[in-house]
This record gives sequence, C-alpha cells and structure tokens, in this order.
Amino acid sequence: MRLRSRGGRKVMLYWPNIIGYIRIILVFAAWAVHQSPAAFVPLYTLASILDGVDGWLARKLGQTSMFGAWLDVLVDNLSRSMLWSLLFQWGWLVSTLEWCVFVCNHSTRGPDWKSSFSRSPRLIRAIMANGNQLVIGT
Repeated sequence: MRLRSRGGRKVMLYWPNIIGYIRIILVFAAWAVHQSPAAFVPLYTLASILDGVDGWLARKLGQTSMFGAWLDVLVDNLSRSMLWSLLFQWGWLVSTLEWCVFVCNHSTRGPDWKSSFSRSPRLIRAIMANGNQLVIGT
C-alpha cells in the first residue's frame, strides 16, 4: 500500500483518519477499564459510533484514501478482537480468522475488497451485499 497516494503524507491527517486514531485510543481505553462496565460500555460505544462517522465524513469531505480504508478495517478488527477475547475464552480463534481475512483481502483486492465478492458463495454475497451495510452483514 502506498501512503503517498492523493496528497502524500497529508492523507494521514485527513479528518476521517484522525477519527480513526481517536477510535484506537478509545478501544485501548475500553480494554484498560474492561472490568468496569460503567466505564467500558460508553468508551466502546463511542468508538463504534465514530466508525460510522469516519466513513460518512470521508465521503462528505472528499477525503477517501487507500490508507483510510485500511485504517478503518484495521480499527474495526482491533475493536472486535478485543471484544471477542473479553467475552469468550475461544474469542482469540474468531479474532484470528478475522485478521486472516483482513490480510488476505487487503493484500489481493486493496481498497475495493468490499465489492469483490461476486464469485463468492451465496451466503458470503448476501453478507457483503451493498458493502456489508445490510442487517445480515452486521
């Protein structure tokens, strides 16, 4: 992946990417206080809400980038990995599978990974329909 696409290093300071960095801080803060649901839930919820805001803002400001797409999925996986690991003893297994899918898809399909499932099995196509924005994808 090239970080220098569309604006060089400036892309790292796009507002949606700054929101991504804030999400990383929120996820680690939630993990640090995971023993206290009163602290954990608001931090994790805010990180999840910001997940929708960064994509909307990227499109609104015209600040979409390969780096931003990669960062968004990275933070999503980091967030879910932490949650899976805290909720279930075998959560590491689900997390590992998600990371493998992330690495394989981004290395072969790049930023278009969400729209490249036309030859996948029917269930996968249903989950990924409309860029994974349907209820079944959630």
